[in-house]
Amino acid sequence: MLSFLADYPLVALVLVLACGYAVGRVKIAGISLGAAAILFVAIGVSALNPEITFPPLLYQFGLALFVYSIGLSAGREFFATFPTRGWKSNVVVAGVLIVLTGLAGFIIRFFHFDATTAAGTFAGSLTTTPGMAAIVEVLKNGHPELASTPVVGYSLAYPGGVLGAIMVAAIGAKLLHVDHIQDARDEGIIQSHLEWRVVEVTEQALAQLLTAETTDVIASTSPATRELPHATLQQIPELTKANIVVTRFIASAPGATEQLAHPEAPVTPGMRMVINGTLPELEKATAALGQRVRMELETNDLTYGRVIVSNPALAGRTIKDINPLHHGFLIARIRRGDREYVATGSTILELSDSLRVIAPKQNFPKLRKFLGDSETSLANVNLLPYMIGLSLGLLAGTIPIPLPGGTHLSLGFGGGPIIAGLVLGAMGHTGKIQWQMPFHANRVLTGLGLALFLAGVGTVAGPGFRHAIGDPSSLTYIVFGFGITLLSAVSCGFLGVLVLKMKWDEAMGMAAAVSTNPAVLSYLEEQSRTDLANRGYTTVYPLTMIGKIILCQVLILVVL
Repeated sequence: MLSFLADYPLVALVLVLACGYAVGRVKIAGISLGAAAILFVAIGVSALNPEITFPPLLYQFGLALFVYSIGLSAGREFFATFPTRGWKSNVVVAGVLIVLTGLAGFIIRFFHFDATTAAGTFAGSLTTTPGMAAIVEVLKNGHPELASTPVVGYSLAYPGGVLGAIMVAAIGAKLLHVDHIQDARDEGIIQSHLEWRVVEVTEQALAQLLTAETTDVIASTSPATRELPHATLQQIPELTKANIVVTRFIASAPGATEQLAHPEAPVTPGMRMVINGTLPELEKATAALGQRVRMELETNDLTYGRVIVSNPALAGRTIKDINPLHHGFLIARIRRGDREYVATGSTILELSDSLRVIAPKQNFPKLRKFLGDSETSLANVNLLPYMIGLSLGLLAGTIPIPLPGGTHLSLGFGGGPIIAGLVLGAMGHTGKIQWQMPFHANRVLTGLGLALFLAGVGTVAGPGFRHAIGDPSSLTYIVFGFGITLLSAVSCGFLGVLVLKMKWDEAMGMAAAVSTNPAVLSYLEEQSRTDLANRGYTTVYPLTMIGKIILCQVLILVVL
């Protein structure tokens, strides 16, 4: 059977993927590996028969797909958070990597390890294939006869480099009693349940809102009414300091009917308005505006419904830009993946967003046409912009950056695409080119890239793992590499929690980026069912990718 798989690598690939996904669904003590199990299945298969291998192009393409897709989805948040907290994470991670490199150099010299094998083991403990390649390049320039030994050390440490980080994440979550969902909710990754209510504006509450300290707010947000002693509906969220959206109102005049909330409509005592938000925000707004009114809303004219954004012309534009009221509707909430949140004027729309809209019944056909509302259109994904962006990332990864000593650094097929993804994801679009993809399409490509990478790189590490089993002296290097992995993950975890005040999942996402291994991130996402680890991963991944390439070269030059 194994010889058959060696002769038919495509069959072997599909079987490795299928078995990996099956093993990943098995839970032991409530823990499952998810897609990360593909790596261990691939290692096992190639250890049994080293002739079962997949071409390097497979895992290179898989990694490029994975990191580029991750970058696209995380680009906006990456650049939004970097000035406030992202730079701190990068400083901590840089410190961890420098300390680990120094410690590894000390251990190699103190215990008289073979320098080239141990340097490769260090690269494997942090699962950095580009770092291992950088070590080989240094050796080719000065000691070409030793260029093959780092690969052996890398193969010995690689499985432990993945397993060790996963162990730290799992044990830490158990010991700290981590509530993944609540942590994600606290960080705004998962929005609390959204509700709506009717609030009646009282004269006393309105008078308190329109005090001298709020006149500047009113003046700055509505120049047309700068001198008038009243607020408008668009100013309600800022005046009440509540994250809400006003969707409908009933004027205080006798016989007034329900209307869409026009931004410039003046707020008057006795007005009733429908507000949307989380329960704490609704309570805050109610206390500021007056009192809650329990009433049935009229549905004869205005009604609400769910509409999907599938019109490419709207992707990457803010709600304020598209001016929904001009088209006869308002947007109350947006659901993106499993996240639902209040819509504001600055919210940027993306393809596949599910919008809760309010409009007169007769306007629904028109607004559905305007927004798209077509699952079929979303299924027919335009891959041209995706491939253009990925190509730009791969080209960027090939650019040689000269370093002291005559060596060169390149971002490779991992660093180039993720930087391109982050930049293009933050931009959203360039002219008519939409860089962003529908949510589900992005997830599929992310998962596909991850699976191909794990299957390909697993068969590379398998033969070395087999050699280690038959050679007791190899256990020394395995223990050395595993220790570096554990120290790396523990340091990132607790520095993230104690110094950076991160939640455990985000700190472990940062640890996954230090290992630059998607398998660890996949495990974290499988266990938490949130994107919190993803945020920690993307924040520091570019630095760790580049930093480990440089530090691996420094290490081999020091220990030789």
